[in-house]
Amino acid sequence: MSLAIKLKMFIYLNLLTVVLFITSCSTANQGQYQPLSASARMVVLPFENNTETPYAGLRASSIARAVLASQGFNVSRLTYKQKDYTAEEIKNLMEIAKSKGYKYAVVGTVNEWRYKTGIDGEPAVSLTMGIIDLDTGETVWNGVSSKSGWGYKSIGVLAQEIVEDLVDSIETK
Repeated sequence: MSLAIKLKMFIYLNLLTVVLFITSCSTANQGQYQPLSASARMVVLPFENNTETPYAGLRASSIARAVLASQGFNVSRLTYKQKDYTAEEIKNLMEIAKSKGYKYAVVGTVNEWRYKTGIDGEPAVSLTMGIIDLDTGETVWNGVSSKSGWGYKSIGVLAQEIVEDLVDSIETK
């Protein structure tokens, strides 16, 4: 084999390795649902925090609200205390949102929100998001995504990327 062919094979194999490595650091799944009305009143509730990081649910829901608003959704939030909310408390907030005339509630769960231990301390985030039709109680959209980043990224940047990917998958009419 000539040196040029060996060099090309080396480059292609390294490129393939890099592509496989990069794509293996992220997963996302979304359900298939009917398109939603982007103009309908939507409220983002605090996400449930299943991590050891205080207020991770509030942080994630804040990012979700900003991303949804930037993508043209008619979104707001209720006034609530700065604390980690239980599933029961979030359910109560859904009832309040329904009584205030909101059509949809965005809910979620944070399952990972940390920096991995090790030399680089890469961020790792895993969360779910769902949209509930408050009139029927049905889930009209949901998605889940997990991602780990490089040592130079913050958890906030990584969480925003995840939420943007999830929100991009919401079909609107």
